[in-house]
Amino acid sequence: MIEKKVEYKPLSVKSLLTSIKNISELTVDLAYSAVLFNDAELREEVLELEEYVDYMTYLLFMSASFAVRDKEDAERMAGIMKLAMAANRISDAAGDIASTIVRGEGLKILAQAFSKTEERIMRVTVSKNSSLTNKRIDSLRGQLGIDVIAVRRRGKLLINPKESTKLVAGDVVVVRGTDKSLQEFKRIAEENIDEK
Repeated sequence: MIEKKVEYKPLSVKSLLTSIKNISELTVDLAYSAVLFNDAELREEVLELEEYVDYMTYLLFMSASFAVRDKEDAERMAGIMKLAMAANRISDAAGDIASTIVRGEGLKILAQAFSKTEERIMRVTVSKNSSLTNKRIDSLRGQLGIDVIAVRRRGKLLINPKESTKLVAGDVVVVRGTDKSLQEFKRIAEENIDEK
């Protein structure tokens, strides 16, 4: 749950709820991939996103409290708060699933069954000198055969970023693709041009 103090920010209840829902859906996909492929980096991403959903849910509660002016508003906000809490529970469950990696309880049989799957998910940080800096996301699909699911940039999370989005050094990129395409993406993202 949230360990630091959360200060009120004037944000739209609708945008907060949409973000909470989208991030919760992403945590489920990442959690299963983390377990199936025993990927500690994806596990960390899930846990960070889980904490972020907690934070956003708290902000939603504060914004919803300010928006209530009468009985009808209160009834409407109660439903919205229930939706946010449900999405929060989903992200909490995803965190629990991803944490099985640390406890050594990974689903070995399931992992073996899915080890033959074509697509996987990976989290990679773009290095300062990578040739991927300033590359548009849409060019990566054609060149490397990967899909960018999310980008964490300077603490902000972009889910399903626009194809015109350009990668910058320090971006944490969550990508989906074949094992071969993901390994190539990771190699390029972590390369150091100065070493060539």
